Amino acid sequence: MEVDGANAGGILCCNCGVKIEPNQLNMCLPCLKNKVDITLGIGKQVTIFFCRGCGRYQRPPWITAELESRELLAMCLKKIRGLNKVKLVDASWIWTEPHSRRLKIKLTVQKEVFNNAIIQQTFVVEFIVANQQCPDCQKSYTEHTWESVVQVRQKVKHKRTFYWLEQLMIKHNVCEKCINIKEQPDGLDFYYPTKSLGQHMVNFLESVIPQRMKFSKKLITQDDRSNTYRYKYTWCVEIAHVCKDDVVVLNKRMCASMGGITPLLLCYKVSSVVMLIDPITMQRVAVSAKAFWRDPPAVACTRSQLREFVVVDMEEPNDPKDKVTAGKFLQGEATVMRDDDGAANAEEDRHLISMTHLAHQLKPGDTCAGYDLKSSNMGDDVLSRIKNRDLPEVILVRKTYPRRKNRHRSRKFRLKALPKETGEGANRRKDAGNDDMELFMNDLEEDPEMRADINLYKRKNVQDRKRQPVDDEDEDEDDGFPDVALDELIDDMESNLTLDSKHNGSSSKMAMGPPAARGVDDVKLNF
Repeated sequence: MEVDGANAGGILCCNCGVKIEPNQLNMCLPCLKNKVDITLGIGKQVTIFFCRGCGRYQRPPWITAELESRELLAMCLKKIRGLNKVKLVDASWIWTEPHSRRLKIKLTVQKEVFNNAIIQQTFVVEFIVANQQCPDCQKSYTEHTWESVVQVRQKVKHKRTFYWLEQLMIKHNVCEKCINIKEQPDGLDFYYPTKSLGQHMVNFLESVIPQRMKFSKKLITQDDRSNTYRYKYTWCVEIAHVCKDDVVVLNKRMCASMGGITPLLLCYKVSSVVMLIDPITMQRVAVSAKAFWRDPPAVACTRSQLREFVVVDMEEPNDPKDKVTAGKFLQGEATVMRDDDGAANAEEDRHLISMTHLAHQLKPGDTCAGYDLKSSNMGDDVLSRIKNRDLPEVILVRKTYPRRKNRHRSRKFRLKALPKETGEGANRRKDAGNDDMELFMNDLEEDPEMRADINLYKRKNVQDRKRQPVDDEDEDEDDGFPDVALDELIDDMESNLTLDSKHNGSSSKMAMGPPAARGVDDVKLNF
């Protein structure tokens, strides 16, 4: 009797009697799956910890993850004991009630048992969500919440610089990890949980505005055995006291270092440097923060001293070769008259003649704002720097739109504000803060370069405003008013700006103060 070579050496399965090739267990693959459990040693029930204060899970470190998200799935897989002994093929969520404090994941794993025999099994792992307070939330209930503070100050009587600085912070998301912002009478305090975040804030201020800084630290606790120390760090940042539209006077050393420029200059822009211009010679200089604080200029006139003038005549050179320009500015000889003099007193001796850099904007009949240097009161420090010099009668600063009344009613845009706590003495300047905010909003409308640096948000009822009929007052508005176009506005997708209560980028937020996404004319500003 001949034996078939294909069936030679075959054996019967010890469990079901099916003929198979010989193996160590003398068992077929289906029976092997029923007898061998490759999930043995893998935890089927795991406990994870959740902080109810900040909404984060302990990995460690503490992270933020939504329910049934990829981040939470990755964290849960790392918590399963013994999963590294098998090959993970698939993992998916099983829906559970959100309030059940249970999470379930269906896993599919593979493992080779003998002689290239691979077994695949599917099982469910249950996660119990237990409550545990994270160290950051524990620290928030003590007086040691913050580790670094950045104190920003400016020695001026208005807050327009801080409004502009606040919008820059919102655009660049600088205060995302800030614990708290406290408003002071002459500035703002920014509190951070780590030293590196405070240093990041200082670096941002250095890049956007001229300032000088002082650093200090205070020892809180120390452990001599483990050689550990804990400090609180403070940065005191002083912003340059020169603002846009201010008239400044330089000392002799600064004038000599800038090519012998005249000491009386007008500030037309403040960024990382202070931009100054001489309306008579059209010379422009950029003063860096280092040069500014080495010889601080004296402020001769501020914006509160501006007066209204009516342009009687504007003379420009007819020959293009004779025109003097400096960037966007064009020089011309302006004849103006004080607006409060009236048409009845329009004699020749009431006219003031001066060179101006606004010849590209002004035309006869326009209204502008400027400084009347004859009637201005200047301090001794200013007069000592400009003695024996011929001063112009008037310095024109900007074109104004006096017939544009109730401008905030037709305004298409709105701004966001950082949530702030009110410090001691900050309420004393409440009315002044409202006026400064309105001036700041007017500056945004009139200066396209200023609008380009920040985010303007569209009002919700901007379409309804366009459908409304025009009032009689709006018919007399200036045709050349630099209105904000709709394509410059951003649709507001968030309702509130909040401060992060934790320093590791948690998306769980803690509101500090009033809602931030708001129109300036819709709320009361507390200053």
